[in-house]
Amino acid sequence: MEPNGMDSVVQEIMVTLDSLFLAEKQARLQVSALEERQYPLAATFEMVREMGAGSAIEDALAGFGFEYYSVDEDAELWISDEHGLMVFLFFTAPDGRYYNYRIVAFDVVGEEEETSA
Repeated sequence: MEPNGMDSVVQEIMVTLDSLFLAEKQARLQVSALEERQYPLAATFEMVREMGAGSAIEDALAGFGFEYYSVDEDAELWISDEHGLMVFLFFTAPDGRYYNYRIVAFDVVGEEEETSA
């Protein structure tokens, strides 16, 4: 993919993820406000919010042609060979800092061929 084409895809992915994470933060504020008044309702709302946020992110990245790869409980990896991009979600850096996502460009160097024995 050409650099200008990649830039527009990266920008579109960033806008989509930023919007989804902003909606999640707003929902967390609503949960906090509800917890003070009606804890059972807040717990239900939080559970539904978490399921919806996860589904929206999965749908968005799949819509961009990314495939999901599990890394560990703290991080998810989405890869698009077509765009030459990887998206790390919920990335925790070695120094303990927490990031919502990181987008990394890559080149496919070669593919290993399956050999039959």
